[in-house]
Amino acid sequence: MKSNSKYFPELREYLEHVPLIDCHDHSRVCGPKYTDAMSVLMEEYLLDDLHSASSDSEIEIIKDSNLSLEQRWPVFEKAWKRTCHTGNAQVIKLVLKKFYGEEELTLESLRRMESKLLRLDDEKVFEDILDQGNIVVRLEDVVGEIDEIKQVVNGTLKITPRGRLVVHLTPFTEVCDCDSVQEIAGTVGKTVSSLDEYLEICREIFEAYKRFGIVAFKNAIAYIRTLKYDAPDKAKAEKVFDTIMSKSKCGIDSADELKPLSDYLFHEAIRTAGDMDLPVQIHTGHLAAMRNDIVRANAIGLTKIIDTYRDVRFDLFHANWPYSGEILFLAKNYPNVAIDFCWANILDPVYCQNMFKQILCSVPHGKIHGYGSDFSGFADRAWAHASIARDNIAISLADMVETEYITPAQAKQIAYDWLFANPNKFFNLGLE
Repeated sequence: MKSNSKYFPELREYLEHVPLIDCHDHSRVCGPKYTDAMSVLMEEYLLDDLHSASSDSEIEIIKDSNLSLEQRWPVFEKAWKRTCHTGNAQVIKLVLKKFYGEEELTLESLRRMESKLLRLDDEKVFEDILDQGNIVVRLEDVVGEIDEIKQVVNGTLKITPRGRLVVHLTPFTEVCDCDSVQEIAGTVGKTVSSLDEYLEICREIFEAYKRFGIVAFKNAIAYIRTLKYDAPDKAKAEKVFDTIMSKSKCGIDSADELKPLSDYLFHEAIRTAGDMDLPVQIHTGHLAAMRNDIVRANAIGLTKIIDTYRDVRFDLFHANWPYSGEILFLAKNYPNVAIDFCWANILDPVYCQNMFKQILCSVPHGKIHGYGSDFSGFADRAWAHASIARDNIAISLADMVETEYITPAQAKQIAYDWLFANPNKFFNLGLE
């Protein structure tokens, strides 16, 4: 995207040379390995848009890799024509143009791509694309399986280039049966018989994460339950814990029944983060996949948590789309809150452009983290997302220079802060 502002070209060129800190990613390994041209398009966010524009049965045809390109294309094309202007679609267009020299997505262009598919599973190719995007560090939320937790504990986990590990809290705070509890304990060679023992083991594991070099804790609970956490009640938490420990599988399925334990364990995790001087990242706003309850993901539900733990830094994700007013309120009113635009820049570019301008007028600009790719692999998409983030910021700040709210020099400094300096300081990354 571009702006008609006379200040846009110089600002956008400047941004091309600003190093980016990718504040949120899921690249466990370099990849994926594209098997055909259609697989270049098969990424969750675009698939969600295509699903929204088609049907359950049609999206299954689009995703079915056992079908030929010619069989899938008519169904894909029908949905693409209704989807091709979303932010997620812009990512695909940029990838096709940059890496395949294709201006349009057609059956013929896909056929031409077959002979030059990117080898994203090649670490050198993967890292070269990060270089092209000037992406210098990536905060990786990639450990959720028991075997992976064991690898962190024993220090053998390998992550993708430029990655800094983040603790994914769901396996620790959302236990629902005896087996899941004992699996966590087993990563340090122990067993559990009480809530106090479980808390001690979680702390031991988090200390191992700290030695590994983690830079934050991450809460993605909005996919499961509300962000409204009650005050910790140990007696209620112990009652739920004792109940699940009496069951080997599916001790409690209901999120409402598990909530007292979930609440208590997250409070304990926040305390640990505070003791370790590590920030807590929290998914807020839009949820991936379809037919979600967006109300439970509104960041305003975190108000009590944020106010209770005033010495803990909270990094709130996805610009809380579509609830801009609520996250602006939280960032303005609470010194320990930062707004993270991971995913948001492609989820809704215009939302971000408008919000960047509004932020400049209402929230200290030192509390903004401007970029996070939020992909699982797909360095090509991370590059495209970075390009869109740079566009959004350049468009917004050029407009603010046009109105004489800021000077061109100030616009450059603000952009640098949003993309590099702010997250570097917030996450204690120590980059020069």
